[in-house]
Amino acid sequence: MLFNNISYIAIFFEDKDTLSKIKSLEREPLPITNDILHCTLKYHPKENELFPEIIGKEFTIKLTGYASNGKNSGFEIELPTELEKYYINYDEVTNKLKTPHITTSLSEGAKAKDTKDLKFIPLPKTEIITGKVGYW
Repeated sequence: MLFNNISYIAIFFEDKDTLSKIKSLEREPLPITNDILHCTLKYHPKENELFPEIIGKEFTIKLTGYASNGKNSGFEIELPTELEKYYINYDEVTNKLKTPHITTSLSEGAKAKDTKDLKFIPLPKTEIITGKVGYW
């Protein structure tokens, strides 16, 4: 596999039960559903950022917060300790780690990458979901 063909490495949420749970918790769904629910670990990874040791592995993730601003709707997540070192999704402007999140829906013209800027409100109860690491 050529690494320069990889857009991002992420935790993908594809199991029907997981997708149903996420959608049921979305308080303000917007018109455009994000068709591939995921949390990006690294956007445009370099060859040494592909992490083959975790590809295809399933992990338990905690949904900790939710926000919607009319353009983006999504969840803040807490990564398990064993995935923290692989989360290297830095903001290109501030060079700080982005808030780990899942974009669930968007309005016309919105960009999923802007979900990182939402002011997430803690969920009344932490919700547990599972996802599998892979490439897009």
